[in-house]
Amino acid sequence: MSTSISSSTQLAGLLGQPDLTTSATQSLLARHPGLKTLDAQLSRDTARLSAIGRMALALDAFRARANGLAGENLGTALNVTGKAVSAQLTGPATGTHTVEVQQLAQAQKLATRALAYEDTAIGSGAPALVRIETGSGKDASSVTVRIEQGNNTLEGIAKAMRDAGLDAKVLDDGKGYALSLNGKPGAANAMRITVEGDAALGALLSYGSGAAGGMVQQAAAQDARALVDGKAVTSSTNTLDKAIPGLSLSLDALGKSEIKLARDPAAVAGNVKQLVEAFNVLGSSLDGLKTGDPAQDALLSRVRSELARVLDSADPKALADIGIARKDGKLVLDTKKLDAAIAADPGKVTDLIGKPDTGLAGGFAKAVTRQMSQGGILADQAAVVQAHVDKLSAQKVEVSAIIERQAALLAQQYALGGTGGSSLFGLTGNKPLSLFDFMA
Repeated sequence: MSTSISSSTQLAGLLGQPDLTTSATQSLLARHPGLKTLDAQLSRDTARLSAIGRMALALDAFRARANGLAGENLGTALNVTGKAVSAQLTGPATGTHTVEVQQLAQAQKLATRALAYEDTAIGSGAPALVRIETGSGKDASSVTVRIEQGNNTLEGIAKAMRDAGLDAKVLDDGKGYALSLNGKPGAANAMRITVEGDAALGALLSYGSGAAGGMVQQAAAQDARALVDGKAVTSSTNTLDKAIPGLSLSLDALGKSEIKLARDPAAVAGNVKQLVEAFNVLGSSLDGLKTGDPAQDALLSRVRSELARVLDSADPKALADIGIARKDGKLVLDTKKLDAAIAADPGKVTDLIGKPDTGLAGGFAKAVTRQMSQGGILADQAAVVQAHVDKLSAQKVEVSAIIERQAALLAQQYALGGTGGSSLFGLTGNKPLSLFDFMA
């Protein structure tokens, strides 16, 4: 059984004109095919940007490792005592250093209240925009996720957030299902969440100053704090790249560690092994970024080809003599051959892997730098996708503004027609009008 409201006076008394306009706006937004197309393209390109970002992180980690083994560092022994930190060479480094970790960086973690089901629709299904903001001023950033009928379940919301590059998932704590959202590490990355549109989604997802109900904080965002050789250092992450020249420090636990660096020809074998392992870890990371998106997978293929060229330029017999071979896109190391080569001629191994400008480690580092610098494969593709996102976002703003004006006009026409004061579309005031008569 349905109940109709036969005049705009009755409707205004129940909803008020602003609510009528809002309802019309939500209905038009949900029906507009162009807006759905824009949202689909924005979701695709946002996912591409996120994948490019993860690709850049994997490449940068490999570059740091390769740089750390170029030059004289190939024969540098690195020894860390204590469980507070681990370290990697990223450039020339010497001496003994102490690190005291006083606080680890962590990301903020938010969660909704528990719901009985993970796949039950939440709210009316009218379009809603969930905006997640962090930082302030020049460091401010935001991500907007569109939720509507079809994805307005906990699982649907989590997937939409993941597609936008957020860390979201649905958890079952035995009492029900809750949406969990993790931010980025660092105190400045605390999240603020606002919801425009569906009130039920707002009540579930809102978080921040003035937000009633909504998500609750399970872990606060905080910076890492440490003393490095007696000097106080803070970081939004648990990685310190500049605290000690030539070293990248990973803060692992509270406590103290000592780092000793010394020249040691015996370290060559271990460092060659680390370079091979780092190359293979990079390969696995790139494999994990395959999505089936032709453009994204083509970019991955080009990135791999650039790295393969470094190996192509090396003498395959010289690599084989020290135990390095290629198989299925990865490197295989024969440690017995490597040890024998170092025993026979350590200088030859050092030159092949670590010699500045011509060594394998330096070649890898330069190949990554080329790709990530302006004019490089990765940097150029990121710029192209970002420009397309900006263009689509501007188009979405324009389309949404047009829809809002249309909704306001429809609400006004309904108000005039419903009172009988208008012969809009040839209709008389004798017949009650529904707003959906104008939207049909």
